[in-house]
Amino acid sequence: MSTLLACLPAPQRLHQKARRERPPGYPERFPVPDDRVSWGVAFPEYHPPVYTDPRLLAQPWADPEWSPSLARFASLEGELARDEQGRPLNPWGRTGLAGRGRLGRHGANFSADPIVTRVREGILETVLIERRDCGQWAIPGGMVDQGEDFRAAARRELLEETGLELDFGPAVSVARGYVDDPRNTDHAWMESQAFHLHLSQVGVDPVGGDDAREAAWVRVDRGLMDRLYASHWVSLARAIANLERLLVVEVAVDGAVTQRSLL
Repeated sequence: MSTLLACLPAPQRLHQKARRERPPGYPERFPVPDDRVSWGVAFPEYHPPVYTDPRLLAQPWADPEWSPSLARFASLEGELARDEQGRPLNPWGRTGLAGRGRLGRHGANFSADPIVTRVREGILETVLIERRDCGQWAIPGGMVDQGEDFRAAARRELLEETGLELDFGPAVSVARGYVDDPRNTDHAWMESQAFHLHLSQVGVDPVGGDDAREAAWVRVDRGLMDRLYASHWVSLARAIANLERLLVVEVAVDGAVTQRSLL
């Protein structure tokens, strides 16, 4: 696993998918070069299109159109900057699109992601789903309900999307904060908390449900990391690092004690 982690790029605080990908229905994003992403850098010609999916306006769980009365915002990234209309600004900078896109809330939209791993015949596997909206493989997960605990939401989402009912009490929080998601805009974005649970037994096979077209145990390798949805590879890489600490044991070899991974 160390080899896998070593060959992965280091996570950078410079979103890519939020500037360069377009979910269905999204307009073309205003081009934002790397050196103009930060709100602290002047960009006077920046005039992004405004887009909010009109279907959101009929949803009771979604914010109405922007109004200064929508003044309550929370973020795992800390205090948020505002624009001249009082709207919260994406903590990682410009995305080339104003409005909310397909996200229900102004500011952070919270999700919980359960990462479940096992070792089968010496191979590390993780539970993934194939998303119905884009066909990409992703960590299971979904939106946190109002007032719901992140850990409880992770357990619930795993059950709804894979049919696996597991105790997430022992799960370790491995990632928390902004997610480089293609749905993100300047004024609405995804933030998540990911929990890692390693199974000592092989366990049962998942079954796709809810927003999942399919669910399966998938071998973890560099190729998988390259094709995961959004920035899910960052959370999975952190889960792998956590797993290494769990599986490394001391082994006596020719009288000398050395550390060795169980994989």
